[in-house]
Amino acid sequence: MRKYAYIILLALLASTVYFTSCERIPTMMDPLLPNAEEIETPPEMVETPEEMMETPVDLVDVLIYTNRSYWIELEAAEMAAETTKNLLEANGVSVHITKDDTYVREWMLQTTSDGNLNVIVFYGVLPASVYSTGNAQIDGSIAENWIETTDGDTILNHADYIAFNTDYDTDKIDVDAIVDWDAQVQAVGSNREDGLQNLMDNPTINLFTAGVSSMQVTSDGLALTPSLANFDSLRPIPLNQLQGEWFAEKVFASDTGNAEATYADPVILRDGDLGRLAIVHATTEYEGLLNGEVAAEIILNSLLAAPTIQ
Repeated sequence: MRKYAYIILLALLASTVYFTSCERIPTMMDPLLPNAEEIETPPEMVETPEEMMETPVDLVDVLIYTNRSYWIELEAAEMAAETTKNLLEANGVSVHITKDDTYVREWMLQTTSDGNLNVIVFYGVLPASVYSTGNAQIDGSIAENWIETTDGDTILNHADYIAFNTDYDTDKIDVDAIVDWDAQVQAVGSNREDGLQNLMDNPTINLFTAGVSSMQVTSDGLALTPSLANFDSLRPIPLNQLQGEWFAEKVFASDTGNAEATYADPVILRDGDLGRLAIVHATTEYEGLLNGEVAAEIILNSLLAAPTIQ
C-alpha cells in the first residue's frame, strides 16, 4: 500500500509544478506590455506648437491677394483678379486667389530663392504679414527679402500708392470724414511713402510729385499689353528718382508715350538682376480700365515672356 501511496503523492506534486509553470508562460492572448512611462508617443501624436506649424500652400506661379483694396472697390478688385486668373491659366500659368494674409506670408517664404520667377498681385494694400504695419521692420521684411534674390520675383500693385497702405488701415479710414489726412493715416498705421522707400532702399523716391499725369501707351505697351489704353495716373513712378541698381525694365505707358520719360504707369522696375516692383493703373478712376487683362498681359508677355495674348 505504501508503494501506491508514494506513486499518488508523486503524481500530485508533478501536477502542481506543471500548472504553476503554465501560469508563468505568457500566451498570445496576454502580451507583455512595458510600463506606461516607458511608452514613447508616436511622432504623429506629438503636439506641435502653433507657431511651428506651416500653413499648407500651393506653390503657384502667381498669387493674387483680395482681402483688402484701396482706391478700387473690393468687388471690382475681385472681378479683376478672376479675369487675371482665367487668362493666365488659359496660357498654362498656375494661379491662386486668397484672402488669407497668413497664406501670403507662407507662400512668399516658401518661394523665396526657389529658382523660379513668381508674381504676387495686390490692389493698393500690402499685407502686414509680409511687411509690418507702420514700417516696424524697415529692413529685412519678408516682402523685401522676396524681391532681393535673383529669382526675379515681382510685386505687382494696382490702384493706390504701392506699399503705402496695410491691412490695418484701409477699413478704418473714413474718406468722407477726413479732416487731417496725415494724422488719420498715421493713426491707423499706414506705411505712407516710407513703405516703397524701404522696399527699394531709396529714401527719396516719392509718388506724390506727379499730381495727375496723362499716360500715353508706348510702343512696348501696344505690343505687349493690347488691353492698355491712355489714362490719367495719380501715382505714376517718377523715373528720374530711381537710385542704386533700380531701373525701368519695361515702360508700357508714360507721360511722353515712350521709355524716355519722367513718369510711367504701367511700368516694371527691376533691382539690377534681382526682383521687381510693378504698378498698373495707379488711379481712383478705374472704371473702364481693364485691370485684369492688363495685369495678365504684363505677366505673360513680359515677366514670363510667353507669346503675346490678344
